[in-house]
Amino acid sequence: MKRKVFVVLAMVGFCLASFGKPGRKPNILFIIADDQFRDHFGFLGGKSLTPHIDRLANEGIYFENGFVSSSVCSPSRYTCMSGHFASRCPQPYFKEGSTEDGVTRILWNLGFIDGQPNVPRVLQQAGYKTGFTGKWHLNGTMHLIDPIEKGSDPYDPAVQKVMRNNQRIIAEEIKKFGFDFTQAVYGGNPDDDKTLKATGCNVHNQEWNTKAAIDFIEQNQDEPWYLYFAPTLMHVPDTFASLTGDPRKSGMGVLDEPITGVQPSRESVLARTKAAGIPDHNRAATWLDDGIGAVQAKLKELGLEKDTLIVYYNDNGMEYHSKGTCYQGGVRTQIMAYWPGVIEPGRPQELVQNVDFAPTFFEMAGIEPPKDMMLDGESLLPIFRGEQPADWRDAVYSEIGLTRSVTSKEWSYVAFYVPPSLQRTQAERVAEAKEYYYGPMLEEHPWMADQYPFLEDGRYFQLGMKPGGFAFERWQLKDPAGTPWAPNYFDQDQLYNLKTDPTEKNNLATSPEYKARLEKMQGRLKNYLGNLPGTYPGLKD
Repeated sequence: MKRKVFVVLAMVGFCLASFGKPGRKPNILFIIADDQFRDHFGFLGGKSLTPHIDRLANEGIYFENGFVSSSVCSPSRYTCMSGHFASRCPQPYFKEGSTEDGVTRILWNLGFIDGQPNVPRVLQQAGYKTGFTGKWHLNGTMHLIDPIEKGSDPYDPAVQKVMRNNQRIIAEEIKKFGFDFTQAVYGGNPDDDKTLKATGCNVHNQEWNTKAAIDFIEQNQDEPWYLYFAPTLMHVPDTFASLTGDPRKSGMGVLDEPITGVQPSRESVLARTKAAGIPDHNRAATWLDDGIGAVQAKLKELGLEKDTLIVYYNDNGMEYHSKGTCYQGGVRTQIMAYWPGVIEPGRPQELVQNVDFAPTFFEMAGIEPPKDMMLDGESLLPIFRGEQPADWRDAVYSEIGLTRSVTSKEWSYVAFYVPPSLQRTQAERVAEAKEYYYGPMLEEHPWMADQYPFLEDGRYFQLGMKPGGFAFERWQLKDPAGTPWAPNYFDQDQLYNLKTDPTEKNNLATSPEYKARLEKMQGRLKNYLGNLPGTYPGLKD
């Protein structure tokens, strides 16, 4: 367990002296995007129109070396809220996913136990008003709601009544984790909710989430607040279909009227993106960007712009083909911070990660975290002040399924050690994946049948629950030149020089001339593993 000691008085003096309203603690707007890959950001050269998000990066801080700890939704979000790596999760059903050898498997099996400290709960107890809108995807909520028969008419008043009650149930459940305000929420992805799927309401509705964010800010403008703003864009389902679909459809079924006036119209999005030549699959990035811009405009209108830190974080890496892996495309992500009058524009080079958000928020709010709260990160406030901390970390750690990795500024080491209890022949893996993974996962995430048709072959085996496993086997996917994205996916030890081989194609782990470098990177990984639960045969027994 790692804990931080905050120099509270000095820190509070720094924070409160920086705002327009003397003595007021800062607001925190935490925006967590969903599968917003590199091509969805205009400032990164993507084929997208995103001026408001670009402004956050260009007028605030954009971390050139920003990382996720786990490259799928649930563990990434768990880490943002808990302040520690997903492998520390105390939930019984997470622990049950460990192998017979004691290796933790990090999947979508994350959640909080009763009373467990987390960011919103700690801030709430310190006097902050806390709000949530958007995608939850942690402790399960789907089992709590009333079922709806497939093919039901979402415009039927009786169906609408059930769906609105289901929304109330999910919103009240999320409140239990430290939120005063929960509005316009999804238990998981829109496609995961069987009632939404049954009625064709499994859609994105950015205006619905934007309105909730603005409602919360307006209701709490006179006191410090923390808002976890989690839009569902740009994840599945089809974002363009949602953008051009019925604007009344939402996560609570069909609304009485479309939500208008909170951000530019959908027609405006379509007109602007058409004029800019944006491809259809990226046009919803402007829809999302408009929502971010509307919230920024509300902060300015209420005089809260200089009282509010905005942190923008993408929950998975920059490249779709690497999601669910420990490769750079999966673990390197977009992290930016915007705080007028406090943060000077820049692109710092420090290695930062989502474990750093909790200590940052606590320090800027003048809060000493509870003694039983495990924190694995460092406060980013020194970097916000333009300092270059001499003792900042020299590598970041990532974990997903059975894979572990460490990344420095120049090197990446990926370890894929299959413990003895999971050693299988290919035929055994296929049979187990079909029996224990493919059926149950499709029931929970039916959209995966279309997105990952090769699941049926049983080739996803590394990461799964029991006993076979599951992996995003991106080695099957190829770049435009026809080269596999991950040709060394199943190599036990993988060492890559990120300066000369940024796409990690050339594994140097078996080259004698890199033996010392391999051992150094393995040592860094062992240091992380030594402070985390579970075993890792070969590197931590």
